[in-house]
Amino acid sequence: MAGTYDVQTYLLDRANIHDTIFRMTYAFDTRTFSVLVDSVYTPTVHIDYSSIMDRPAEDISSTSWAQNVDSLLAKHDSTQHSIADMLIELPQPGTAARPDTCSVVAYGNAWIYKRDAEGQLRTMVRRNGGRYEFELKRLDELEAKGQNPWRISLQRVLLTFQDVGP
Repeated sequence: MAGTYDVQTYLLDRANIHDTIFRMTYAFDTRTFSVLVDSVYTPTVHIDYSSIMDRPAEDISSTSWAQNVDSLLAKHDSTQHSIADMLIELPQPGTAARPDTCSVVAYGNAWIYKRDAEGQLRTMVRRNGGRYEFELKRLDELEAKGQNPWRISLQRVLLTFQDVGP
């Protein structure tokens, strides 16, 4: 899209960026990992969970990352991830051309549970929270197909608290 960034496109970009990030947590919790590859991440993504896991930051294919998330979460009976207070950095309409990338900072929490002896989801394995830092890219080929064009190319988690269950 040539020319100055207009209000309608700015608002649509903000909504699509929100949807991409919320879709990530939804895919984690519903274990629909194909969504991570198809609708959330760029084909290669920079992942940095070093503050929360014994794993260095890395550039990894979205398929491999989705498989890693699947194996991590498969150990648990229930998870709930939430993202809140997103600060999306986009230029104001009328001040610049439409961007191809943007940064997002948000707070995130995760609750991870196993079933107790009675089969109820009452045994907390872990609860943690912190800050997410994202970089997203706008992919023109997706937009040309009428799809949400924003995909996460960088995801960093900065842990601020963690409770570990029994």
